[in-house]
Formats: sequence, structure tokens, C-alpha cells
Amino acid sequence: MKSEYRDGAYTFFLEGRIDSSNVDLMETDIKDKSILFDDMDLAFDMEGLEYISSAGLRVLLKLRKSVKRPIKMMNVSDEIFDIFDITGFGEMFEIERRMRTISLRGCRKISSALNGEIFQLSDDEMIKVYGKKVPLPEVKSERKRAQTAMIYGVPTLIPYDVVKCDEGFGLIYEKAEMTSLAYIISHEPAKLEVCAMMLGRLMSELHKTEIPAGKLPDIKDRYREWIAEADDPGDSKVAIFSKLIDSIADSNTYVHGDINLHSVMIHKDELILIDMAGSSTGHAIFDLQALFASLVAIEKKEEGYCRRNYGLSAKICRDFWNIFFDTYMQHRQQEIKSMNELLAKYFVLKEAILNKVEAKNRLYDQI
Repeated sequence: MKSEYRDGAYTFFLEGRIDSSNVDLMETDIKDKSILFDDMDLAFDMEGLEYISSAGLRVLLKLRKSVKRPIKMMNVSDEIFDIFDITGFGEMFEIERRMRTISLRGCRKISSALNGEIFQLSDDEMIKVYGKKVPLPEVKSERKRAQTAMIYGVPTLIPYDVVKCDEGFGLIYEKAEMTSLAYIISHEPAKLEVCAMMLGRLMSELHKTEIPAGKLPDIKDRYREWIAEADDPGDSKVAIFSKLIDSIADSNTYVHGDINLHSVMIHKDELILIDMAGSSTGHAIFDLQALFASLVAIEKKEEGYCRRNYGLSAKICRDFWNIFFDTYMQHRQQEIKSMNELLAKYFVLKEAILNKVEAKNRLYDQI
């Protein structure tokens, strides 16, 4: 039986049929290698498994009792899953069903996302297809964050299962007839004010939504990971970015992490958030600085940014921000002035850090 250390766990690969004719060999092989997984996580990859008898189940049960820590069963077929479910094994093991493989042939592209593209899969489902370099754990993380956000009242699409597609992975969502704010404003300019006010009210409400500890990560940790990835001991800006992040007050309220006019959609006169990979807890300024940067600040440095990114003029983006922010701050003029000063200071955070990460990755790609 093939076995190896993979993805943080010592993994056995079960294949074909496991019954009374070969179960002793399976048990002996596991015992012989027990010293290898004595102090590490244990997993079974069942992608090639067609059948397992009660004798095989008993070997797994004995192993579970002796190891006394979670054991993961991966790539479990529907047939094997039913066996686990009926016998109660689903309560004793971490079980991951085998991923479906989806073909995108004939599927219509709906829109682009930060780390992938969205296609219509059927009348009731759509799929977010991730870039080839996006690893499976990141895809599963986005599904979990979307599910958690939805549970606590964030308006987003219902996420279903993770699938294989082409050369990467995809996440299936419910299909909803919706249009991005960028598209709506570019095609119906008269709706700018109402859209900006809707987003202001929504974000004000979400930034008061408390998330229980441990349900979503702290957004500061995400920025710190970027800083660590972009770390250059000779660059004094890295230390400045770290101090800026540390200076922001902690919060257990919801933040989207990448709010922009593409990640906010309109569905039946209601706003829906997509691109949930950055969903976290933290201070509202992390969302505000991202939106301020994409609508106002970057345009001042890179003329034409709003046109390239949203298909909108700089004036329209600035008008949207002003109406949004006035609504968000509930027209408190003195607080608006103070917050604008803070945003002018903090907006560089994400843009500058990610530019450093991308520059470093490009350098590695050339080596």
C-alpha cells in the first residue's frame, strides 16, 4: 500500500477493494509504518477505493482508538461515504468527499473576480474558477469564510461545493441575476447617488456586526502575512507599514477585506457582496481605506486608473465616494473631516504592500 507525507499529514492511499482477502496486509502495513506517523497527523486518500468491507472498517476503528487524534479521510466517493454514514464512522473521522470534475465548455463568463473568473454553470448555479496558482486550501478557505459571513447576516451568495475544473479548482455558488455597481453606474449614471447611499448604509451596518471569536481571522494577520512575504530588511517602509497596522484599534466586527465596485453587486434592489476570500474581523478602516484608494487616492497618483479599473471617470468615482462616505458617517461633518485625514494616511497600506509582494514574486519567476 502506497504511503507518503503529504500536505501536513502522513497519508495512506487505499485502492481497489478491501475485504477479508487482503485486510490483514493492510493492517500489517499500517502497523509497520506506525513509527512514521507517531507524532504527526494521519490521513487516508480514498480516491482509488472502490469498496471496503466490515473487516476493513474494523481496522480503521482500531487505528482511531490507538491514535486518539483526528484522522482525515480524503477523496471519499459517494458509495464509500454512504458506508461511513450508515455505520456511524462519519462521527469519528474527518471526511472529505471526492471532488467533482466540472467542464466549462459552453459556459458563459459572467464577470471577473480578484483571484479568478465567474461563469454561469446552469440556470441555478454559477462557478468561480480560480487562477491556476491558487491552491486548494485557499479555495476551501474562501468557501468557509463565505459560509461564516452568511451565517452572521452578511448578504452574499450561498456557497456550495469545491470542484475540479480545467487545470485548477472552482467554487460553486447559487446563481443570481445580479450586476456589479461599476456596471450599473457606467450604464445608468442617474443611479449613482442611490447606489452610493445603499452601500454607505450597508457597510455602516456590517461594520457593527460582531463575529464570535475564532469564526473569522483577524484582518491584521492578513496584512502581517503580506508584510512578511514582502519583507526587505533594507527597506524602511516595511517597518512603517508594520507600525501603521499595529496602531489601528482591534475590533471583533466584520470587514470584507476587498470592497470595491466590482465586489458589490445589485440583486433585486438589494446589495450582495462577492469575493469573500478576505472576510475577516477588524477595524472598519481596513474596508474604508480600500474603497477610498480605489475611488480617489490611486487616481491622483495614476491618472486614468478609475477608467481602466471601473470604466468610470475620476469625477464619477470621486462623487460616488463623497456620497457613500457622507451616508456611512451619517452626515457628521466633523467626524468626516477627521476620518478623511486618517484615510489619507492609511490608504497606502494594501496597495504598497501588495506591490512589494508582486515585485518580489516577479523577481523569483525570472530566476
